[in-house]
Amino acid sequence: MRRLRPAALLFLASCEAGAGIETSRAFEEANQAFQEAKTPDGYLRAAAKYESLLEDGFINGAVLYNLGNAYVRAGKRGHAMAAYRRALRYRPRDPYLQANLESVRASLNLPIRESRSLLDHVFFWQRWISYPEKARAFAAAATVTFLLALAALIFVRRRTLVRAGMWIGVAVTALAGVSLALDYHEIERTRHGVVAAPDVIARKGNAESFDPAFTEPLGEGTEFTVLEERAGWIHLRLPNGLTGWVPKEKAVTY
Repeated sequence: MRRLRPAALLFLASCEAGAGIETSRAFEEANQAFQEAKTPDGYLRAAAKYESLLEDGFINGAVLYNLGNAYVRAGKRGHAMAAYRRALRYRPRDPYLQANLESVRASLNLPIRESRSLLDHVFFWQRWISYPEKARAFAAAATVTFLLALAALIFVRRRTLVRAGMWIGVAVTALAGVSLALDYHEIERTRHGVVAAPDVIARKGNAESFDPAFTEPLGEGTEFTVLEERAGWIHLRLPNGLTGWVPKEKAVTY
C-alpha cells in the first residue's frame, strides 16, 4: 500500500459541498486523530470523525480517502473498500487512491484489475472523469450549444458555419448527458455494498433458518448491489447475477 497518510491539503480543493471554518477544523481534528492513533481502536475513533463529516453532508474525495485509510489501519478491509469506492467518484485519477484500493483487494485475494464492459469501452472517459466533473461538462456543453443556436438566428451571413458548430455542440451535449445519466443511475439510484466480515453465509431468505443461497460463504470484500432491506437483512445481487440475503451488520452499504 503506497500511502496511508491523511490528505489534508486536498480537502478544500476537493470538497464538492464547500467547507467552512468549522468543517475544516473538524477535518483537521480527524486527521490529528489518525496521526496519533496507535491501535485499531484509535483508528476506529479517527474513522468515526470522518464518518461524522460525511453525515453532516461534507462528502468529497479527501474525506472518503482518509476514511478508507483509517479503516485499513483498523483492520476493517471491507469498510475500507467501500470508502475507497466512494472516493473514486470524486477522485478517479488519484494514483494513491487506486493503489490503496488495489492493495486492499489483493490482501483479500480479490482480482486487482477489474474487467470492463462494452459500455466502458464506448464511453472510455467514464472512469477517468469524476461525477461532479461530468455534471459541469454537461452544463457547459448545453450552454455553448444554446448560444450557438441563438447565434444561428442572429448572424445570417455566417449561419451555415454557426449551425455546423451548433450540431457539433448538440452531439457533445448528448454524449455528456448520457455519460452523466450513467453516473447518476450508478451513484444516485443504485445502492452498492461490500461484505465486511469473513465467511458470511448468504441465505435464501431473511433469517438464519433459511438454507444457504450459495455453496460457499461470501468472503470479506465481496461487492454487490442492494435489492432491498428487510428486518435487519440485505437482499443482494452479486456481479454474476446470483442473489441472496446477508445480515445487515456483516456488510456496509453506500
